[in-house]
Amino acid sequence: MKQLFILTLLLLVFTPLARAQKTKVEGTVTDQVTGEAMPFVKVQFKDAKVGAITDTAGYYSIETYYATDSLIFSFSGYKKQTRGVQKDIEQVIDVELPILVTELGEVVVRAPDELPSVALHKKLVANKEINDKEKLDAYEYELYNKLQLDINNLGQQFTDNRLLRKLDFVMAYLDSNENEKTYLPILLTESISDFYFRNRPKKKIEVMKAYRVSGSEDLQFNQFLGDMYLDINIYDNYINMFGKAFISPTADFARSFYKFYLDDSTFIDNQWCYLLRFFPKRTGDLTFKGEMWVHDTTYAVKQFKANIAPDANINYIQDMYFEHYFDQVAPEVWMLTEEKMIADVNLAKNSKIYGFYGRKYSSRKNFVINKERPDEFYKVDEKVQTQVGASTRSDDYWAESRHRQLSEQEDKINEMVDSLNNDPYFKFLKNVTYMATTGYYVFNKVEVGNAFGLFATNPIEDLRFALALRTSNQFSKRIELGGGVAYGLGDERFKFRGKVRMHLSQKKRSMLSLYFKNDLDQLGQAEGSSIVGSTFGTVLRTGPLDKLSFISKTGVSFERDVRKDFLLGLGSELREVESLGRAQFVRSNTMTDTIRALRTLEVSGFLRWAKDEEFISGAFDRVSIKTNYPVFMLRGWIGVKGVLGSQFEYQKLEFSISQKRPTGIFGHIDYDMRVGKIFGNQIAYPFLKIHEGNQSYYLLTDAFNKLNFYEFISDQYMSLFVSQHWGGFFLDRMPLLKKLQWRLVSSGRLTYGTRADNHANEYLIPEFTKEFNGVPYAEANLGVENIFKVFRVDAVWRLTHLTPDIQPLGVRMRFAITF
Repeated sequence: MKQLFILTLLLLVFTPLARAQKTKVEGTVTDQVTGEAMPFVKVQFKDAKVGAITDTAGYYSIETYYATDSLIFSFSGYKKQTRGVQKDIEQVIDVELPILVTELGEVVVRAPDELPSVALHKKLVANKEINDKEKLDAYEYELYNKLQLDINNLGQQFTDNRLLRKLDFVMAYLDSNENEKTYLPILLTESISDFYFRNRPKKKIEVMKAYRVSGSEDLQFNQFLGDMYLDINIYDNYINMFGKAFISPTADFARSFYKFYLDDSTFIDNQWCYLLRFFPKRTGDLTFKGEMWVHDTTYAVKQFKANIAPDANINYIQDMYFEHYFDQVAPEVWMLTEEKMIADVNLAKNSKIYGFYGRKYSSRKNFVINKERPDEFYKVDEKVQTQVGASTRSDDYWAESRHRQLSEQEDKINEMVDSLNNDPYFKFLKNVTYMATTGYYVFNKVEVGNAFGLFATNPIEDLRFALALRTSNQFSKRIELGGGVAYGLGDERFKFRGKVRMHLSQKKRSMLSLYFKNDLDQLGQAEGSSIVGSTFGTVLRTGPLDKLSFISKTGVSFERDVRKDFLLGLGSELREVESLGRAQFVRSNTMTDTIRALRTLEVSGFLRWAKDEEFISGAFDRVSIKTNYPVFMLRGWIGVKGVLGSQFEYQKLEFSISQKRPTGIFGHIDYDMRVGKIFGNQIAYPFLKIHEGNQSYYLLTDAFNKLNFYEFISDQYMSLFVSQHWGGFFLDRMPLLKKLQWRLVSSGRLTYGTRADNHANEYLIPEFTKEFNGVPYAEANLGVENIFKVFRVDAVWRLTHLTPDIQPLGVRMRFAITF
């Protein structure tokens, strides 16, 4: 996972509307009395500056995206006439103008009903759909993108450090900005691509013609270097960045969150524009402050400059600034042609700890408007296509093709980073940072860890010590070898585990894994959590670990990306479960015949689909960073009896839907729904569904935090989890709390299941396991997150299946780094 965390931050820096169609109106204008054609009559859409003049035959024709609901016909000496217009269609409107009879009347002078700034903003909003590029039937352009990462906040202590003085090559790259922050560039990416859009049906394709990464060889993320995944559309109501929804100054409801001021007007590129400044109405809201120039005829945004509001409820982003420049590349067609962005990321405003700048520059040219390509062109599985040789373009190609030449400093980032990576002191700093995020410290070709599980305690082992090793990317980027050993002073027993991961294809991710494990474990814990070997879990335990098992398993798994957003997985595992606590395996026919261990052989598979999902990929691990759609997953297991000592025959199916969905000013909502069924007779309870519990003060987001292990066991089941993260919507409006930037979170979860009686015919169900008896288990949470920017504390209520031995109300905490 080297550098995935930093790169995720960098990409997060830069992360549907009804579409208008053209309206065409034509017709003739005549004198109402004589019936003669009237030339030079002004024909104009009401409340707009789009119109035409009749010719010598009285004929006019208007074709525009900027139609309003009526046309006004005017000529000196004649009475104005207004006619209704149907938008988005072709129509004929003929008009007769009557002669004007003038009568002098009373003249009344009134103040305007609304401020000019408000009137301008209303017109901007009314024309958003028309000015948005996705109104078009089709468009294409060439894109150049540049992303840069700089370490910043390098003060005098850095430059005076005796260990760094010998790094003369580094000092040559140091620079500073207007905020007097010294920074050092360490990563630069560039890409050149062709971008294609079609509206009906909607399709976006990007063809990456060239890309390169200076300063890192461990990351595979060329699909993020284009326009597809770094696009900010200022016409959207919300601008999504850092996993949060910022309210756009062009939003339909923006005047509820912003104050607007009309400050200036001038020509920009021979187009008359108005300067509209905007400021947040309240502190704490996810808003911007800045300015935009608005074209006076189409009310399109010509230029946009903004910073994140200084007291917006967001962590670590001390400032973010971006500029957008738009040009009319065809009649009534506005496109973004240049973009500049920079984010300053640090723990706090006055922190002396190193932070970083994330920068983006992009430009677009060679526009082709409303010329669709053949249907076959758009029939591709991957939205981002990479041409052969895109990563190996020559320096001459880049010098000729990039839209903006690099500075000397940018051009030599690779040379500087290579020198840094060979310096012992810099390697030490990098390895310490890596260990803080992964738990492993790098020694050339080997990584040693895991720092988060070096020791722990439990009733079986008493005091437990563990050590893990795995190969680093310096050893290989195609194959990874790993393993670990643990020893308990109480049971005086060594535990072992090992794993091999290898890539089978360079084109599509195809990962083969071989593994074995002989160690203590807790059945019924949430997937991905570790109760036994976690140092942190040892400290926060709420109950005794008296239902542990010793698990011996050997298996193989294979995962392949059928498409970028469609995953296939297959596997097989031989597993033996030995009881070491109260959860004994007792034969039901004797009530006293206790079996030491149970064995099963499982064949498994899964299908996972998340439309438009994308990942940042390291050599072996990857992080999902974007999908706006639900994640669907179907999993299946088959127990094979009589092979390698396997004792049970069964089939399991589980289907789940999960999603993280933005809810605008209300933050975001997470949900997870799943149903499952186990087919088969007389299956021992370790291989049924043990509903996930938690016997720790540490809050788990994928388990029931007031449920004990083994409390419920089922062979058919369902569960639902919903969590609403409100951000600062409530607490930022409380005067005494808003400076703390705490955020409210509420959640609820329930589960229900049934179990056939025949599963107890061979092995007894534990006496401490309960039946649902028609009542789901449910619990609710109300909590505060972002305490000191890293902690979340929840009050958890157990709502059903209340018993005297379990307190219904509990407090749980969680450590999490979020923006």
